[in-house]
Amino acid sequence: MGGLPPRPSTPPDALTPEGRSSALADLLRQATQASLDPEAVLEVAVRWCARVLGDGAAMWMQEPGDEALVLGPYAHRDVARESVTPVLPEALTAHVLEREVTAADGPAIVAPLRSRGRVLGVLACARDDAKRGYRREDAELVGEVAARVALVLDNARLYERVRIQATTLAHVDAAVLSMDGENRLRSMNPAAERLFGWREEEVLGRAVVDVVSAESSDNVQRARAALRDAGRWTAPWRLKRRGGEEFDGHIDAVVVRDDHGGIDGFVAVYHDMTERLELIATLERRAAQQAAVAALGERALEAEHPAALMDRAVETARSVLDVELAGVFELADEGRVLALRAGAGFARSQVGSATVPGGWADGQEGFTLIRREPVIVGDARRERRFVQAELVAALGAVSGVTVVVQGRGGVHAVLAAYARREDAFSRDDVTFLQSMANVLGDALDRFASDEEIRRRGLHDPLTELPNRTLLLERLAEAAERDAGPIALLFCDLDHFKTVNDSLGHRAGDDVLRQVADRLRAAVRPGDVVGRFGGDEFVVLCEHVDDEAGARLIAERLAAAFARPFRAGGDDHMLGVSIGIALTDSAEDGDALLRDADTAMYRAKEAGRSRIELFDTGMRAWAVGRLQTEAGLRRALDAGEIEVHYQPIVSTAGGAGGGAPGAVAAVEAVEALVRWRHPERGLLAPGEFVGVAEESGLIVGLGRRVLELACTAAAAWEPRIPVHVNLSPRQLLDKTLVETVEATLAATGLPSELLALEITESMLIDRGPDRLVVLDRLRGLGVKLVLDDFGTGWSSLSRLAELPIGGLKIDRSFVADLDGRGGPIVDAIVRLARAFSLPVVGEGVETPEQLAALRRLGCELAQGFLFSRPVPEPELLSLLRRSAVADHA
Repeated sequence: MGGLPPRPSTPPDALTPEGRSSALADLLRQATQASLDPEAVLEVAVRWCARVLGDGAAMWMQEPGDEALVLGPYAHRDVARESVTPVLPEALTAHVLEREVTAADGPAIVAPLRSRGRVLGVLACARDDAKRGYRREDAELVGEVAARVALVLDNARLYERVRIQATTLAHVDAAVLSMDGENRLRSMNPAAERLFGWREEEVLGRAVVDVVSAESSDNVQRARAALRDAGRWTAPWRLKRRGGEEFDGHIDAVVVRDDHGGIDGFVAVYHDMTERLELIATLERRAAQQAAVAALGERALEAEHPAALMDRAVETARSVLDVELAGVFELADEGRVLALRAGAGFARSQVGSATVPGGWADGQEGFTLIRREPVIVGDARRERRFVQAELVAALGAVSGVTVVVQGRGGVHAVLAAYARREDAFSRDDVTFLQSMANVLGDALDRFASDEEIRRRGLHDPLTELPNRTLLLERLAEAAERDAGPIALLFCDLDHFKTVNDSLGHRAGDDVLRQVADRLRAAVRPGDVVGRFGGDEFVVLCEHVDDEAGARLIAERLAAAFARPFRAGGDDHMLGVSIGIALTDSAEDGDALLRDADTAMYRAKEAGRSRIELFDTGMRAWAVGRLQTEAGLRRALDAGEIEVHYQPIVSTAGGAGGGAPGAVAAVEAVEALVRWRHPERGLLAPGEFVGVAEESGLIVGLGRRVLELACTAAAAWEPRIPVHVNLSPRQLLDKTLVETVEATLAATGLPSELLALEITESMLIDRGPDRLVVLDRLRGLGVKLVLDDFGTGWSSLSRLAELPIGGLKIDRSFVADLDGRGGPIVDAIVRLARAFSLPVVGEGVETPEQLAALRRLGCELAQGFLFSRPVPEPELLSLLRRSAVADHA
């Protein structure tokens, strides 16, 4: 062993295999006998090695957390030489510790003392004569000795700790019972009375097993025999209290002998092991949690797909925590909601589609997201910080723990576990779940960068459809393959903005996903459906021979919109306008897209929900539309917008009456927009309002008309109400009420002299927000008039629910008063009278129509019979003549 002194004695005889086995058995017997004392175990081992293998043997021990080796017991065949301290063969030992194998080098052998997966130290043997090397069989024997001794040593250390703890616990509030030789109770201490619930005098003389034991009679008999034979017996034991409640305990019993060595009785110390077993269970649970985290980390390092990793995480969390539900909620809809991306215990249909609110007070998940720290709920029924998410509450969850899945760039998701019992989670469980979340966060970070770049570059994130870049690539690939005739179908949803603005982006996104699914289902295999953003979808179809084939595909796409879309808890009907462009090659993808887009806009101009095929004339139309939009933007700033006015007159008496030159009594006027184009002259609304609606300029245009009309009406004498039309887009403008209020204040027009006209179609998707806007407008004192009444969706029974102050009968009914329009007008007038609403008949062009309206009781009328829309100076002249006629 390097430092061991040489000895003159001869080496031991080589052992036969049988001799080695016998010697090894002798060692184990000695070590077992000394197993209550760890140091004695080591001493036995080194003396055995010195005697059997020669010449010297020593132990170097390693303390937990310390890499240094400390010399332990050592021995030499020559006792006189044991005064020399042995030297550790460092190179050989370093090799053994690194590889955890037994190694021999000439006259030295070093073996690791390894037990339960850890190295406790090393056993080294050395011969004094360097020329007398060890054989392989010697090294194997030393290795086996080291392994066996390490296990006995480990057990001895463990037993020593347990013995020390047991001794300590025996003197700290331990229950002690004394029995006679027949196991009848002699005495019990106060701690025993507290533990078992009996008073000593109640149980004296009774068999102890009947009072405190819950074990079977067979176990009792075996324990008695072992105690009588050994004089002492200790073991776990199932105990019971006075009321019959059973619990886990431990018994340590000894024999009490008389002066002659006979058995006089027994003394037993009982311990309630409930807390200790709970602690053991906690440690085991903690170990299982650590192992689960490590296993998930290994999967993450193996680059498992994030979706699979999340599935594994929630299944592991549910299993290890022994709860009913676990889920990963990812941020969605710009953080407004959290979507269930992986779930264990949830319905399969919920995973990937269900969401919970992302707000502070709307659920534990959103609260966790905002707090950025773990949140524990012991009982959701008593929770005051937030309400429980409906998704979780519906599955019976009572308690829960949620942690943030944090990445380097921010929060990825919330990891949650739920139980149907109260207070199901401990702080250890929070630590475990957070560790799982940390693994997920790191893995998602690694995947997110490359995945996000790829998805963002080629796919629409909402619908997972190819985006413009990928679609153009597919067009180019088709050209390279010479795929033959190609059809490109440009689809734009009709009335989607109404759904999106009235129900919110979450509902709009849901509709877009439904649209994407239906389009995918409607196309042929091999066709490519893409989304360009907003409500625009494009379908690329190869091998389309002619216009008829392209129209057939377009009709299938349109048919996908025949069924309503579910959003916001209601069904909504949407249409689609489709433009088709055909080409023999896809060499210029941008041009083909532009042509299909132009055809789509032509379909919208022609009335929406139509299919249009591109022709060369459309290109000029598209250029003209762009010029109109650009000119309208300029016109709003250049003062080219004008307002003309058409009177609303009384049908009562003889005023006007339709006779040439007659003047009717003017009760109000309607403001109608005109564009004084510098080159094209005065343009009617039909030439530019549609462009304003599509481009979003209608809000600014409507605001300008309101300002001009209110400014003019404030100066009129006599003062009469002015009607101003609102477009659907204006009604969705969040600043509409403030704009009206500010305009009235700036112009000085009393609010009762302003009437705002809205159409029935504008209320098709009447959400609470839209009705709130109408109520707020009416709260300003402004009158609201329902235009084109009878042509929209309204049921008469709902008329009273709307904040409406008047009706205008659509001109189509007035034009057909002699036919089917007469009964309809009669019904509308009667209805309005029932609700005390004034009624205006629109589009009156003949004295006969006026006379019919009078007979039906319609008190107001408007139309070319009285006046066309005129500029303000002509209106003022008409008002003066009306006032004179009314005076006369």
